Amino acid sequence: MREKDLPIDRTKHRVYSKNAKKCVRKLLRRAYDEKTAGLLWEKIQLQYCKYLEDEPALAGLKITTSIYDPILIFAWYAVVPDKPELHEVQREIYKSFFGAFDALGKMLSLNRKGDNRMAAKLFQRSNDIRVREIERFPDSFRMGGCSYDRENGVIRYSFTQCPNAAFARRHHMENVLPVLCNCDHLAMEAIHGTLIREGTCLTSDRCDYCIVGDRNPLAAAYERKTADNGLWLSVKKQK
Repeated sequence: MREKDLPIDRTKHRVYSKNAKKCVRKLLRRAYDEKTAGLLWEKIQLQYCKYLEDEPALAGLKITTSIYDPILIFAWYAVVPDKPELHEVQREIYKSFFGAFDALGKMLSLNRKGDNRMAAKLFQRSNDIRVREIERFPDSFRMGGCSYDRENGVIRYSFTQCPNAAFARRHHMENVLPVLCNCDHLAMEAIHGTLIREGTCLTSDRCDYCIVGDRNPLAAAYERKTADNGLWLSVKKQK
């Protein structure tokens, strides 16, 4: 089914991106023959539309891919009869959401002061956009703060409300959410950085981002471990 023909209220919602579509169709082709993959894709599209019927209207947000693309991933997992091990598709899903970071990493490094400062400005800009938008869209990302330690090159950013976590809880799909959250770690690694994250909105009162260059001493003080639900979390090393 063509995206323009999907039964979606376009005044309330947006369609998933081309990258998300490409990702899901690739996952289908990897697991099924062409005919079966085609039939499943149409079912996934309809499941996506069904999900949106009860979702808060967020089409007016400036940044929407971080909300609507995850819903397509949830729809994919809900529909496919053979549920894959999510860690096996982590890389493909990362490519859909943050694949541009791989190319960016050839030019940018969070270990360089100038690049680090530029990244801090981008996080601040994203924070400012969402702080303004939460007044009109109370179900969107609610920010917990954004700060920058210029001397030590440490970017801190957080939000206390995540639409993806809320969706996962409503539909009892908490096991799927980590494959989306973990992409943040891979994106920072691609630009020679380390994400130190001790909790997310699924496991804590906030989703925290502490971002440094991968040669920063703070990065060496933590190690990444996989929780029982598949979520990657940072744990401080024992001395």
